[in-house]
Amino acid sequence: MNIYQKLNEARKLIRESEVKKDGVNQFSKYSYFTPEQVENLVAEACEKTGTICLTSLDKDEFGYYQVLSFVDMEKPEEKIAFRLRTDRPEIKATNLTQQMGGMDTYSERYIKMKTFQIKDNSMDFDSQDNRVDKKVVDDVDFG
Repeated sequence: MNIYQKLNEARKLIRESEVKKDGVNQFSKYSYFTPEQVENLVAEACEKTGTICLTSLDKDEFGYYQVLSFVDMEKPEEKIAFRLRTDRPEIKATNLTQQMGGMDTYSERYIKMKTFQIKDNSMDFDSQDNRVDKKVVDDVDFG
């Protein structure tokens, strides 16, 4: 298989897995794939397809971005590179190193989700009722 066939096979393996979302957002009431679950799904698919993902955080004149290289372990010259823009989060009671670590962890999860087509409808605005609650609007004083 070439690198694109291997990526396609890895995506298929992940789609066909029966992993249930472990993360729960109590405030917004939805479940999600945790970073550990995404990592395990990707690692297992890569192991079965003879590939590896290498990630790194980089910065250019436009800001930070996560890079993922999907590499064929039998032919390392065959690889596909993916990039995903990110930004440093403002996390209260943390120092810059902790904020950078958070940015790296979350952007790595999201680039892996994008690369391997791990869909999470809870993050899709179209999967939610985005209408404004009429009672809330009626209670607002615009004057």
